[in-house]
Amino acid sequence: MKKELTIYIIGLLVFITLVIRCADNPFHPEKKANPVENQPPETYLFLFTTPDTTTLDTTASKQVLHWWGIDPEGEQVVGYFIQWNYQPEPVWTTAEYDTFYVPIRTSFDQFTFRVWAVDKDGLQDLTPAVQTFPVFNSMPEIEFRYRSNPPAPAGQPNVIAYTFPTRTFMWDVYDPDGIETIVKILYALDDTTTWNELPGNERSTTLNDLAAGEHRFFVKAEDIAGAQSEVISFPDPKDSDTPNTWIVKQPFGDILLVNDFAQDQNTHEVQGFYEELLNNIVGQQKYSVWEIGTSRVPVINPQNSLPYATADIKANLNYFKKVIWFAHLGRPSLSQAGLSLTQYISSGGMVFITNGNEEVPDTSWTFTDIDSVYKLNPGGRLLAGVGIYASFTNTEQDSTLDLETGKLIGNRVSALIPGPNAEVVYRMEPDSTASVIVPYKGSPPVGIRYRVGQGKSIYFSLPLHFCNGKDNLEAILRYILFEEFGQ
Repeated sequence: MKKELTIYIIGLLVFITLVIRCADNPFHPEKKANPVENQPPETYLFLFTTPDTTTLDTTASKQVLHWWGIDPEGEQVVGYFIQWNYQPEPVWTTAEYDTFYVPIRTSFDQFTFRVWAVDKDGLQDLTPAVQTFPVFNSMPEIEFRYRSNPPAPAGQPNVIAYTFPTRTFMWDVYDPDGIETIVKILYALDDTTTWNELPGNERSTTLNDLAAGEHRFFVKAEDIAGAQSEVISFPDPKDSDTPNTWIVKQPFGDILLVNDFAQDQNTHEVQGFYEELLNNIVGQQKYSVWEIGTSRVPVINPQNSLPYATADIKANLNYFKKVIWFAHLGRPSLSQAGLSLTQYISSGGMVFITNGNEEVPDTSWTFTDIDSVYKLNPGGRLLAGVGIYASFTNTEQDSTLDLETGKLIGNRVSALIPGPNAEVVYRMEPDSTASVIVPYKGSPPVGIRYRVGQGKSIYFSLPLHFCNGKDNLEAILRYILFEEFGQ
């Protein structure tokens, strides 16, 4: 009995003790009265190196950075504040990476980047991730736009590139520190003691009113820290791929003779034929000649290929009131020059084109109006003695302007179906009355007149120099230049 009483008393004491210490009741656990506070996230930063970055002792101005945050309680990280030491205050972002170009303005500088993670409760890391980047400035680079300067014949740079007094130069620039760090383009003509300044985003300049004679163009780039690229030039005596001499020709007279027959530029036989006519019509030194070479096979006179810049083509035409453009065989430059020709004519220019070429005329040309074309002589032969009838005025005067093939035309040429706004000015003699065998039916058009704005074009699809069977080409050119095109 005494033993049982003792056990009962001990049990009662244990129960009372547990009740008194209810805060630690193992059967009814409760939260502590003072829990641990929510903790801000931790921020981490990772650097992607570039080819110009070997260690953080040497970096380029381009920096590719990644960052992220981790919250100790597993809360969501909703964004970041980021700041470079050159920024007045942090910038909010939800991104976790970006590419930066630090504004290097000296040959060497240091830039520090900080990033703070922020969780969904608005708590911000009190100890941001930090990285300092020592940055060395890189020199800009500059080069002439591909093909913007004419090529020299292979292995023969000692040739002359000719232009009229307008010339456009184009270039491309690069900078490992970012293209936006280039703040100046500097160029000079002939004398590099004085430089002309352009904004850093300019990629071309057009020189006008150049004096006749030999010239050399220089250009370089400068970045925000004052570092300059190497100077490049045209001509460049060290460049064997481009002509070593550039000469500006003075325009003479109001008439331009365009030799777009590259194969003739070895002998100048056809050019000489037209020059003799013009000498008789307007006199020597009263007109100018523009030879357009080709860099396509067969390569002939490539240093005088059609200018790369459309503005230069138009400027060349604009020095003159009237243009005689001849092409025969090979590939003429009419398509490449088409826009400039249209602009020139629409502003009042007058153009006569004789293009006796096997290459089909382009119906999309806007300097004339051709609906469609077909081969006048599918077999590639048009005999001498075939008449070509004029219809400029629809009067008796037209008979004085008739042509006749004076020799065999041994390449395929085109008959023209004029567009709605073109007028036929030359047709082939009808096959029913021809005194020699002709390869066509009817009386196909081969010459059309077309007005564009204030100007006019006449397009003739035979080689005019082969059409002197009546020995009257001088009279016909005189009529076109001074009657059709005005004084």
